[in-house]
Amino acid sequence: MRPSPVLLCTLFLGLSACRYAAWVPTLPAHHGHLSYALSHHRSGRPDAPQVYSGEPTSVRDDEPVSVVTPEEAPAVFAEAVRVLAGEATQEQVAQAHGDLTAACDPGGLTEACDYLREKFSPPIRYAMVPATFPDEVNEKRTVAIVIADSTLGTDGRPRDIKVVESASPALTGIVVRSLASMRFHPATLAGHPIEIRYGMQVSTHPATMNLTPQEELAWGWIRAKTFPRSHRAWLHVARVLARDNPKDPGYEQALREVNFLAPKYWWSATELAWLYADAGRYEEAAPLALLGRRKAPDNSYALETSARVAFHQNRCQEAIQEQQQALTKLPEAWPREERERFSRTLADYQRQCAAGSSPVRDGSVPGT
Repeated sequence: MRPSPVLLCTLFLGLSACRYAAWVPTLPAHHGHLSYALSHHRSGRPDAPQVYSGEPTSVRDDEPVSVVTPEEAPAVFAEAVRVLAGEATQEQVAQAHGDLTAACDPGGLTEACDYLREKFSPPIRYAMVPATFPDEVNEKRTVAIVIADSTLGTDGRPRDIKVVESASPALTGIVVRSLASMRFHPATLAGHPIEIRYGMQVSTHPATMNLTPQEELAWGWIRAKTFPRSHRAWLHVARVLARDNPKDPGYEQALREVNFLAPKYWWSATELAWLYADAGRYEEAAPLALLGRRKAPDNSYALETSARVAFHQNRCQEAIQEQQQALTKLPEAWPREERERFSRTLADYQRQCAAGSSPVRDGSVPGT
């Protein structure tokens, strides 16, 4: 169902003071929609996200430059932290980032994952030449998205701009020139400027443009079929279907495509793991659930997915611990029914684990 923001207003001495609370979804809603909704809620943004706008946020290149085993990870982590604690060259910062990434995954060191998340500051744009479209674009209400990936250097300038989704040659050229003009305060890791991969998007349509669910989905499929290498296009399809029709076979297809094109993205990994768990495919779900849990340790639905897989793999104490954290980290403003469902699931895990009984491997979760 479509969510709506909660409006909070107070009246004092005849003056009206209103503010929007962070967006909270309405029930019933599918796991995939709720997990993304919680991520959006935690960002503090008041309005429901426009699904068709894709994922216009910065993208870090999380591919490790080296392979680190779980046994090696603590020492690699300690050395990277030591380097970043002092004066470091750009090459040393890049190496430390690669080592931390490898210590996180595949090394599996939680401290490395936390360090990367907590010590990374995204770039901040401070200047650009706006894309100026011909009058006929506005007159005809032309709708187009141009998405490009680039390398954002420590000098705050994008380079090696590669168009991922294009419009007409004329509009694409206008957008690329605007993107090239952008200037940023660079991304930093532990205070050190660092070069990153960065995704940029410019649209001809207004942010407030309203589409019906059918129009959103149709546009998403057009984007995915036209630009099959764009994970943002497939993400568009996946999020519309998570919200409106998760039983559609296209939902799993879209999640698979996003996971293939952006294998470190927590949401698609978590929700693909949830679908595999629904089908009783816990061995396939396990690495995806682990990735989601590492990348989004504060998202209750990523933790719930990890707990579910652990329970059905007879890792009882881990399942109980993960589900307890999932329950604890639900915001106070979250729907009461979800808190009750998480509580019932936790009680079910505790009861079955205490009894020493094997979990029922039917993919079901109490309350869903």
